[in-house]
Amino acid sequence: MGKVARLLVAIVGLWLANAQAEPLRLVYPDFPPYTTNSKPPLAVGNFLLEKIMQHMDQSYQTRMVPNYKRALSELENDKADGLFLASRNNQRDHIAEFSSPLLHNNWSWFFRYDTFLDPYSAAFKSQAKVASIEGTNTHFWLLQHHYRVIGKQNDVKKLAQMLFDLKRIDAAFLSADVFKESSDHPNLVNDEYIEVVQSATPFGIYISKSYLAKHPDFMTRLNQAINTVQKQYLNNSYSLSGFNRDAAAR
Repeated sequence: MGKVARLLVAIVGLWLANAQAEPLRLVYPDFPPYTTNSKPPLAVGNFLLEKIMQHMDQSYQTRMVPNYKRALSELENDKADGLFLASRNNQRDHIAEFSSPLLHNNWSWFFRYDTFLDPYSAAFKSQAKVASIEGTNTHFWLLQHHYRVIGKQNDVKKLAQMLFDLKRIDAAFLSADVFKESSDHPNLVNDEYIEVVQSATPFGIYISKSYLAKHPDFMTRLNQAINTVQKQYLNNSYSLSGFNRDAAAR
């Protein structure tokens, strides 16, 4: 092999090494208890992601954004390679690929403890005033199914105030764990509400299609790592209640 050929091989090898060394850029919303930028211990989503990346021997960096709407924008504008934790929808599927489910998350209706309504009735859908957190799949679901959505709330505290204090809405609809695990309102701390589960929805990791085009084996390795980490830190329910942070390696 001539000097020029050896030089080209060396350059290509160096380029590949640098490309492989580039960290995976991930964004996540402030969505406690699943993801948050709080002090240790890490939120369950941040913790599980760390274990998954360690299993893959994958360098990565994370950055918190205000909400899911912003997170999706980061993927669309190639400012991030992935988003966690998230449930599926067509808008996200258009620009990214959804991993194997990591956790399962209940979507629930929440009512004031003295004013229960039937969320499955036609009258509720046409007359009840409801709200969710802007940019979430629960918010999109309400709009798609033509409920009477009131306002655009950015966090649990404001949503709880609309329901319990101001009584501007008849029900809140969102991730059950997100609502119930919040300490931002006395009704949530004291369990003073009625919950009706609408459905169970899988949470996973979205990886942009542009990143996968450059790393075609990444999703296979990611799903294998998710399966391993699930067996170690989650029980068969794959829910927040089955999460064991201190689980010994198996």
